[in-house]
Amino acid sequence: MRNTILRYALEFIVIIAGILVSFYIEKQNAISYKDELKNQSLGRLIANIENDIIDSKFNYNIHSKGAKFGQIILKRSDELYNSDKDSLGYYLKSVSLFATSFVDNQEEYNTLRNSGLMELIDNDSLVSKLQAKYSYHSHFKRLEAWISRFTELDKIANEKISSKTIGKTLYGAHGTYLSNEPLNNYELNVLARKSGLFSYYAALIKKSIVSDSLLIIDIRKEVERHK
Repeated sequence: MRNTILRYALEFIVIIAGILVSFYIEKQNAISYKDELKNQSLGRLIANIENDIIDSKFNYNIHSKGAKFGQIILKRSDELYNSDKDSLGYYLKSVSLFATSFVDNQEEYNTLRNSGLMELIDNDSLVSKLQAKYSYHSHFKRLEAWISRFTELDKIANEKISSKTIGKTLYGAHGTYLSNEPLNNYELNVLARKSGLFSYYAALIKKSIVSDSLLIIDIRKEVERHK
């Protein structure tokens, strides 16, 4: 009788142990599957950030040149008017035309966040950096909108510059400076405001290129940790 009870007890323990092991394996498989989904999503996010860096480098080139050309006019406006109207036309037309449109691709980040996979990222600092990166994008878009709405400078450039093409800017053709008067204080003030936005935005873009490059390194470390 006693042996029978022991046998049933052992069988019961074996069955319970088997169930527990099965649950554990199932849980580990689910965790592994979610980790795999997270890593796949992070891999796509890396590709998106790499595209952001390419886009940012182009935008930095435009805005840094806009700031530089604006400063040239502010410092040498009368000199260029008297001795080099072609260059004055080139710089003025460039500053009036220059603008960019940042491609804000948040689809993969939103998928990672809304699916709950973000919670599987062990590195809290990485999560914070991702949140900060995508929150800054809206600020970039606002700056670009302000820069694109500088119609005052467009009007000045169209009035002062010949419609006859003598060369090309990065964004289109330009003519020589045609007006019989140099740029006045009001016109220089308009140009200074747009040039200041160029300078401010270029500095932000340069910082974002560095932070995005470091972010990619952190993401790759996270993926490697859970392979």
